[in-house]
Amino acid sequence: MIEMSGFVLRSIRDILRWSVIKYVLLVGIPFMALWIWIGYELWDYAVGVTSMIIEWVPFSIVKANGAFFVIFFLWFVLVLVSFAVLTALVGPPLLRRFKEKTYYIYTFLSLMILSAFWALFLMAKWDFVYDEIKILLQELPFQTVAEGFAAILAFFFFYDLFILTLYIVVSLFRKGFLEPIRKKEYPDIPLAGDKQLKKRHHGRMLWDIVIYLLLSILTIPVLFVPVANMIVIAALWAWLYRESYFLSTCNLYCTLDEYHEMRRHRVVINAIAIVSSLLNFLPAINIFTPFFAQIMFFHWIMQHKKHAGALRSSSQSVETEKATKEENPS
Repeated sequence: MIEMSGFVLRSIRDILRWSVIKYVLLVGIPFMALWIWIGYELWDYAVGVTSMIIEWVPFSIVKANGAFFVIFFLWFVLVLVSFAVLTALVGPPLLRRFKEKTYYIYTFLSLMILSAFWALFLMAKWDFVYDEIKILLQELPFQTVAEGFAAILAFFFFYDLFILTLYIVVSLFRKGFLEPIRKKEYPDIPLAGDKQLKKRHHGRMLWDIVIYLLLSILTIPVLFVPVANMIVIAALWAWLYRESYFLSTCNLYCTLDEYHEMRRHRVVINAIAIVSSLLNFLPAINIFTPFFAQIMFFHWIMQHKKHAGALRSSSQSVETEKATKEENPS
């Protein structure tokens, strides 16, 4: 647990480095803009499809899940609005004293803190907020509730495709932001790519994309079950990051034997994937998620290689000392 918290803190620190932030800005913002444009162009068609899906769902389920999604949407809006107010009131005098790079640190940490604060607040008032929203949804006509939920569902589908796009791009171009970190923190550990791992990485990425899309379609009915929907969404994101991102990092820094040895640590691999997937729920911070996942795997692999190297050096020292004693008995 201590090691995992260390990987999390190191990864948060590293995604706030300029060498990583510039990739986040160059990749995350353009693709976000692209999917906003695609969503705008295809919005009516997408809402039509989600409306057809909702027609097959009983109103009681739509109402219950609608209340859950309204709370999630309320949390999302509260985080963004409170961040905007905080930045407007405190930002100008505070940020004038900081360097430009500090703006990104302020944004990241502020959104993290505000996300946690409003999540805890809504959980503390959950029964009251949930019951009031259910009453409101009960009074509204079914068509109004269904149309609102269809819009939320369409938005989620476009958002999911945006996450998938970031996953692909970061998986293919991870060397550009991982190498500066390696040169700074692990200069003694060289690149050690393996051709077999490279083939496995590309094949695994394509396989994971296909399976992810199929599972996303098959689990659409679960999206109408409160709580279970969030668990399934997070599990699918974690599954997407788990093997592909571990393999993509090993492809750069591991030998084939090291890959097979580390692959046995399934608990660590799953934990990194789960922690990373949860960031996709946070507004604005979600564009950092694939970078965060990749960097977490990177630090774990590097620490494992350092530990293995230290053990080998210690073992060699013991063997050398033993051989010396045998050659020169006292």
